[in-house]
Parts: sequence; C-alpha cells; structure tokens
Amino acid sequence: DKLQHTNPLETSINGRHEVDNVLSKFPVTDEISLHEITNDLNNNSSLYDQIVKTLALIGGSSFKESVRRILRKLITDDYAKSFSYTGHKNNKQPFNKTILASLLTRAVHSSNNNSGRTIKEIESVASIWLTKAGERA
Repeated sequence: DKLQHTNPLETSINGRHEVDNVLSKFPVTDEISLHEITNDLNNNSSLYDQIVKTLALIGGSSFKESVRRILRKLITDDYAKSFSYTGHKNNKQPFNKTILASLLTRAVHSSNNNSGRTIKEIESVASIWLTKAGERA
C-alpha cells in the first residue's frame, strides 16, 4: 500500500477553482441558481467560509454601504423584488431564510470595521435595500 500524498498546491488550486465556480453564479438571478448555490455551500463548509471571506473584502465607505455592496453581489435587483426580509409583506419570499442572508451576516461580521454590528442593524439595512429593489430594477 502506497501512501497517497496530496500536493498542497493542487489542493489549493482545486479549492480556488471551486470558489471561482460558485462566485461565477452570483449575483443570484432566480430560484434555480439560488438552489444550486445553497446546495454547493451546504455541502461544503470550507467553500462557504471562502465565499464569506471573499464577500467580506467587498467593503464600503460606511457600514450601510458595505451591506448594500455585498447585497448587490449576492442578488440581482430583479430577483430581489420577490423578497422581503421576513417574507411577511405582499406574499414575498423570506430573504432571512435563504443562505444569502447568512452569507451577508457572516461577511459583514468578518469585516474588521463592522464586526461589532448587531444582526438587527444588518437586517434593517438589508430590509430597506430589498424594499427598494423595485425602484432599481
């Protein structure tokens, strides 16, 4: 039995390819792509963490701008129109039940400038952003 040696560079290239593959699916445009991303990330926690790190680097000149810039990377305005944060308004889908909401929260908290922000503060900015999606689309 030969021991299998894995090349760390090869592993890192494969990991990078996986990250790039998932990132290419953003921003989410429909239910199918949301489902694909959810499956990709639910089955691979290290990939999820890499996506969070990448989103955290988006940044912004203020907390609110950071949240909005990350949201723009996560979901198109057109698809965002079908969501409200909790899903209670106008039969909209609940954004807070999607993997996008957890990616947003984790990315904001991973950023040094915003690590102390409460979940409620993030939800408030995201809620307003979702409400105005119709004006932007």
